[in-house]
Amino acid sequence: AGVGRTGCFIVIDAMLERIRHERTVDVYGHVTLMRSQRNYMVQTEDQYGFIHEALLEAVACGNTEVAARSLYSYIQKLSQVEAGEHVSGMELEFK
Repeated sequence: AGVGRTGCFIVIDAMLERIRHERTVDVYGHVTLMRSQRNYMVQTEDQYGFIHEALLEAVACGNTEVAARSLYSYIQKLSQVEAGEHVSGMELEFK
């Protein structure tokens, strides 16, 4: 009933916090700890792989947050095609 997906979210959140403070990750250790407290946290190998992929993506992309009050202008900027480009910033960012 969502325990595995919830476990993924918890591990990703905890590891992102750990990366910020310690610059390390321990997915296996954290999943093991959670499973000792509640069975079936992170249920499948696909979920376990997804955690690693999400963390890798987060590290590769860095902080991509936009303040909520700036979201409209950010979207407007991404929607524009820059001089010399043939696609919008949104398309470039998506790729």
